[in-house]
Amino acid sequence: MKLGNILCGCMATLTLFAGPALADAIQSHESIQTTAEAFIAETVSSSHGRSPVVRAGSLDSRLRLKECDEPLEAFQPAGGRPLGNTTVGVRCPGTQPWTLYVPVKVSIHETVVVAARPLSKGMIVKEQDVKLLEKDLAKIRSGYFQDLSEVIGKQVSRTVSMGAAITTSVVKPQIQIKRGQQIRLVAGSHGLKVQMAGEALADGATGEYIRVRNLSTQKIIEGVVQSATTVEVAL
Repeated sequence: MKLGNILCGCMATLTLFAGPALADAIQSHESIQTTAEAFIAETVSSSHGRSPVVRAGSLDSRLRLKECDEPLEAFQPAGGRPLGNTTVGVRCPGTQPWTLYVPVKVSIHETVVVAARPLSKGMIVKEQDVKLLEKDLAKIRSGYFQDLSEVIGKQVSRTVSMGAAITTSVVKPQIQIKRGQQIRLVAGSHGLKVQMAGEALADGATGEYIRVRNLSTQKIIEGVVQSATTVEVAL
């Protein structure tokens, strides 16, 4: 057999193997995970001002998606949360589009106010009751505090274990006026102030609106708690 015929046969064989391989090129799992991680990292950095720790979960080893002929796009599914165990959508916008949802774990640490000892419901927070500690925000379900002065003087609304973050759901402004308490009603405008005896019909903290009774007229009205003895009402 001539050398030319041998070379032609080899080239034909290589083409047979190369053709299907190129046609069936698949999207690497690493590229999909990287796209998901980069997207959620940028989202969290924009909202929190610092970079989170992001780790995409493993994809099914049997997953074989056609390699996208356009750059991959990522998005947050409706209702998804940016922190903790979440999901990021990755899609191919190319000629043969596909969409995949990637599990991602996101954590970001901040210094927040925590309980320095167990706190009981109803107690008033004192300086020795709280401290600052770095916590993973993904594990804090509601608003948190980063300044001790924001919680000192507030009332604990439910039991808090030592080391737990103090959140907006576990403290509230201290009750100044109790239901049934005799109080002073103050009303006025343009420098004229009128004081009347009244009765609180609900508990109230400073700045809160509560219902009160004017003891002179027995009229029930609403006012703003000013102090432990005074409620401001409209004339």
